Amino acid sequence: MKASLRARPRHAVAAAVFAASLMLAVASPANAANSTTRILRVPLNLSLFLPCADEVVNLTGTFIDLFHVTFDQDGAIHLHLLETQSSVAGFGETTGDRYVSTRVNIFNFSDATALTSTQEMVFHVIGQGPGNDALIRLTNHSTLNADGTLTVAFDNLSVECEPTSP
Repeated sequence: MKASLRARPRHAVAAAVFAASLMLAVASPANAANSTTRILRVPLNLSLFLPCADEVVNLTGTFIDLFHVTFDQDGAIHLHLLETQSSVAGFGETTGDRYVSTRVNIFNFSDATALTSTQEMVFHVIGQGPGNDALIRLTNHSTLNADGTLTVAFDNLSVECEPTSP
């Protein structure tokens, strides 16, 4: 079953700009380890097609991003991002049903010996009606060797419809 996400790019752009600024802010001379942690709150405005409910759900709330960046002794960058949601709710465009959601997204990036990135996300959307709850899971990973060879790349996306408890 496929899920369709139409997020406003504002969140992705804000996160990328913040991460780049953070990396520059903690830039350290080679051979000196340095790390920093920052929290960023970003407004969420997301439209999501839920096949379980057969409708588009518009959700609003806040992303809370916790960035931890480390430059190791060799000058390599290690980025860890933990992203959660706060007070996220919305309504279905067709039925007007109210939905709430929870989401945890973990992203890791390193350029130590190869460029590696790994993401794991669990997104739970819960509706009022019977049978319209959805559990969305996303896992992806890629590794690019120092010579530019892509050695690992995969994306796994699943959407499970869950019955609404009585």
